Formats: sequence, structure tokens, C-alpha cells
Amino acid sequence: MYVKNMNSFRILLASFLFHIICINNAFALRPFVTTNAGVVEKGKEELELGYFGIKEEKNPGRDELTIEFPKISLHYGLFWDIEFTMETVGEFVDDRQKGDFELREQQFSDTAVFLKKIWHRGKGIIPNFATETGILFPTEKGGERIDFKGIGIFTWEFKSLTFHTTIGGATERKRRPEKLGDEEIEVEETREVFIYGSIIDYEVSKEKGLHLVSEYSLEKVEKQNIEHQVLGGIVWEGPWNMEFDAATFWGLNSDSIDWGMTTGITILMGK
Repeated sequence: MYVKNMNSFRILLASFLFHIICINNAFALRPFVTTNAGVVEKGKEELELGYFGIKEEKNPGRDELTIEFPKISLHYGLFWDIEFTMETVGEFVDDRQKGDFELREQQFSDTAVFLKKIWHRGKGIIPNFATETGILFPTEKGGERIDFKGIGIFTWEFKSLTFHTTIGGATERKRRPEKLGDEEIEVEETREVFIYGSIIDYEVSKEKGLHLVSEYSLEKVEKQNIEHQVLGGIVWEGPWNMEFDAATFWGLNSDSIDWGMTTGITILMGK
């Protein structure tokens, strides 16, 4: 299924903002790929909104410049330390890069629903431990099948430092050309994906609510080269306890994204 317009998601986003009742301390993990071993309290909602992102990828395959808007992740706290998450990313893609930006494709990607569960709350060197499992929907152009993802998450919290580590896997269905005699056909295959991510969050000033953040993340698809990147940025706990973030990231080899930037906001909604 290929999403050709974004009107329904814009309406959904407006609905989220309209229903803000009050704002409490937010603890989501924008702007990271990796997540944390924490959940939203029962009956509360947390909205992560990426209002601008851009990334460039030159190798392998076509040169692509992608603008991301919106990047939405909505978290809702259930019972027994369980959190329900829905997320998606709007993408505008220029796959030619000849002069001015030319919109060639628009789609939603990374569309998914997850359940996260905290199994153990630690202290000091004993980490919190949680799991997150869910399904990924084929909203990208050419996508046809649902995939699955499952990860384990560890969080260590100290006075000014917080560490998060994620490790797990997913499935990825792709079509590839194959020769059948003189005829070329498309064959679908399912590949396993290894996922890893690690975050450092340093609180520079508690009074000013300023954090320096960094992340290393990777994906290794079966039969393909590793894709990995590093991210560096800031998170500011702004007015009304909203969190604003800005970051840039770079790929570490030719199979990864060359560079990118992202900005966003995190808001906690609830009674």
C-alpha cells in the first residue's frame, strides 16, 4: 500500500494537539532511533512530534535526499507497566538531486504499532529492563507484507548520566529480480534484521534543563552489509515542561545514510 496523500495524518496530528489537557515531565527519547526502558503512566499519553528532518543517501543505489514531516509517535499508558505505541514518518523524496529539490515520491514509512512492558525496575548499576514487540505495516512504496520487530531494552540512571541500550531483531520482506530461463521474475524473500542501539544522555544543567545527547545505532540485514550511524545533539526542557530537541547524524560507511538532521518536540498529555 502506497500512501499518496497526508490529509488524514494531518487531521490526526491536529486532534492530538487539541486534546492536550495538562503537561507533565516528559521522558521520551526524541530524537533517537533507540528507545528506553520506561513507559508512560497509566491513562496518560505522550506525543513525540518531529516537525522537520532531512537526510541524504548517495550509496548504494540511487542518490536520495529525503525531507521528513511529520514524524509522529504516540504513546499511551496501559495497566501493569505496559505502553501502547503508534508511529509513522511522512517522507518527501528527491531521487534525482539535479539542481533544485524536486519531489519525486511521497509516502509514509516506519509505520508500526508496539507494546512495551517493563519487567524490572533497577537502581544504580542494576538497570531497568523492558521489552518492546510489534508489527510494521507496509506503507512504503512497493510494500506488501507486514513485518515483525522485537527488542530488549536496558536503562541505567545515575545522577547526571543516563544510558540506554537496545538489542533485538526484526523481519524484512523484499522483492528481488531472478532469472527463470530467459525470463526475469520477481521473487519475494524474508530476511532477518539485527538491531542495536546505545545512548548517552548527560544533564549539563538541571536548572536550565539542558542535556547533551549522543547515540550509536546499527542495523544488519541478512546477506547485506551493516548500516550504522552516530548522532549528536541537545535536548532542552522548555516552558510548560515541554522538551525540544535538535540533532545531526552521520553514517559510518558507504552503505549507511551520509548525513541527516532532525528537530522535534515531546509533550505529555494526561489528567
